[in-house]
Amino acid sequence: MRDKTEPNDQTQDLKCPECRAELKRRRSRKADQCEMVCGGCGQIFDVCDVDTVARLKTPEKD
Repeated sequence: MRDKTEPNDQTQDLKCPECRAELKRRRSRKADQCEMVCGGCGQIFDVCDVDTVARLKTPEKD
């Protein structure tokens, strides 16, 4: 049975809505599986939240 706090397997294609850099797993001693950090600007995102994931997957509109 899968733990509900684990992020979806579709986290590889997530990009920051601000700078469009790829998101990476947050590295710390007590890393939360739901947290990913932007490789560009350093913002932290909760990928277990459905609304956040939808916002990260939506391409930026120019």
